[in-house]
Amino acid sequence: MEIYVSLAFLSALSLSVLAWQMYRLDIRREYQGFLPVMISAAVWSLFSAFWLLTSVEMSELMSQVSFLGIISLPVFLLLFAFDFAEVKTFRKKTYRYLFWVIPGVNIILMLTNSWHGLFWSEVFPAEIFPGVFAITFEAGPFYLLHSYYSYLIIIVALALMFIALRRRKAMLAQYLLLPGIIIPLSASMLYVFGVTVIDLTPLVLAFAVLAFGLTVISGIYGANMQELQKLQHKTVEMNLLYELVVRISERLIHTDTPQIGKAIDDVLAELGRFNKVDRVYIFEYDKENDEVNNTFEWCNNGITPEIENLKGIPFDFVPRWRKHFTNNEYVYIPSVKDLPDDPYYEHERGILLPQGIKSLIVVPMYHAHEFVGFTGFDSVRMHKSWEPTIISLLKMTADIIAGSILRAKYEEALIHEKQNAEAANRAKTEFLANMSHELRTPLNAILGFTGIIRDQLDNEDSRDQVQMVLSSGNALLRLINDLLDFSRAEAGNLALKLSDTSISRLLKFVKDTFLPEATDKGIELRVHSPGNDDKHVTVDEGRIRQVLLNMVGNAVKFTHKGYVEVTASLLKAKVCPRSGAGKQYLVFSIKDTGIGIATQDQETIFAPFTQLSTGNSRMYEGTGLGLNIAQRLVELMNGEISLTSQPGAGSTFTVTIPVG
Repeated sequence: MEIYVSLAFLSALSLSVLAWQMYRLDIRREYQGFLPVMISAAVWSLFSAFWLLTSVEMSELMSQVSFLGIISLPVFLLLFAFDFAEVKTFRKKTYRYLFWVIPGVNIILMLTNSWHGLFWSEVFPAEIFPGVFAITFEAGPFYLLHSYYSYLIIIVALALMFIALRRRKAMLAQYLLLPGIIIPLSASMLYVFGVTVIDLTPLVLAFAVLAFGLTVISGIYGANMQELQKLQHKTVEMNLLYELVVRISERLIHTDTPQIGKAIDDVLAELGRFNKVDRVYIFEYDKENDEVNNTFEWCNNGITPEIENLKGIPFDFVPRWRKHFTNNEYVYIPSVKDLPDDPYYEHERGILLPQGIKSLIVVPMYHAHEFVGFTGFDSVRMHKSWEPTIISLLKMTADIIAGSILRAKYEEALIHEKQNAEAANRAKTEFLANMSHELRTPLNAILGFTGIIRDQLDNEDSRDQVQMVLSSGNALLRLINDLLDFSRAEAGNLALKLSDTSISRLLKFVKDTFLPEATDKGIELRVHSPGNDDKHVTVDEGRIRQVLLNMVGNAVKFTHKGYVEVTASLLKAKVCPRSGAGKQYLVFSIKDTGIGIATQDQETIFAPFTQLSTGNSRMYEGTGLGLNIAQRLVELMNGEISLTSQPGAGSTFTVTIPVG
């Protein structure tokens, strides 16, 4: 008896511990039904021990409590098998209650047996072990019904679990399950059919439950391992896609505008192969016409391109897509053929079904809150599903592509506008050149005849009036010449004509040209070239004269007292940034004691049509082209102009030109 009681207590204890541990674990639904199975077995084992340890009067009560576990256990086992085998039909509570009808009736008849004797036909004390008496029973009709019903549903449960374990390829669990159920089932059948005097089932429940518990634990472990492997696979896939997104981003950022189309084609190919789809495409949104156009497409081998058939589609053609895209949401269709057959999906089905698409996902493209279009992924050969995390990365990639598309469009528009501006500038320059030439020809004739008329007049007043006309005409001619030179410089039509030139002749030109004006203004004109008067250089004498004409003219114009000093020198081995060292340089210094130039104005005086102003009005006449033309001519001769000046203290312009 001691062995029987000890093993019964051991079974009850092991069942309770295992049940408690599983209760503490966050286990899946398919294993939750195992808890009442173990609790029923624990009640059976525990009160079977008390049946022998208590008095004869109490042994009947202990036996009844034990039978509560015995009758309940097979039903709980069957319900657990339904969950374990994922039989969805019997997950509804209504169906589960049906299996409790016979056990429920048996429990009621068992507890009220003393009134009718239908469960146990006879109840009497018997010597179970030497000197140990307890109440025992003779089976009644409902006891036999309980036994047969219990064995039947246990066998069904065993078959369901065995099939489920084979499907999951859990070989260890199969080997543990068979003895875990068959051994206690055999012990119970031996007692029911009178082979053994006492029910040995509680004795083997400890070993059976150990095997049964290991079966469930191995199942949990196997399921967790499968989940872990799926998670690892998803993690690897996510990392690979993330690396792909980074590569795509870097490539599109560093791709020049002319090659951006080819880069996007390559990106779609990479995305298509990575996602194992058959077609990837981009539709760009035309806001002006409120339509979308298929502009880029990649197709897998054997897949028919659709890009030429999907142009100028009204954005409202598929209202559901527009609604999603406006809210920056994606469209995911796991099965195109299962789209509802109603008018709301009519156009959507009409576009997708003829293309043979089975599954697709379409993500909107946004850039700085501006809808650019959408990117789609078609699976034609098989149905495909996408995880939300993968979709998020695809959405990020679509936005990166959107930025590249807009950048290319903006840069192309900028290039186009630049070309238009350059064309307009060339047209303006040609107009100025033509007009200047056309105006200068008749003006030269007017000035020539005006000079002749002036020389033939005897009346002083008339001569003065004609002289005013002549002076104004010369001023107009200088203006036209400036415009002509400026237009030639803008058009790049300036050319050099090199010749042997005397430095002294250049200085004589300056003196003859500006001495009368300087004398009239009461300022001194100093012109000299220490030690270089007899030197000759190879330069474009006409262009240098034009430079001196503009720069010395400016100095005389802006000087009201003091002097203007023009110095010419010939230097060797001077370093000139535009031409390098090791040559001779002709250097002109034009120094004046005029109004000077403020620091902030020194950066702008060489700009075209720019002239110094005083207060709110201009004090000096002119086009503002003189210094700009001089600078262009000096640069044409590979020279440079520098300036030092202070307001009220005069200015010094230095012109350095390499010469032969």
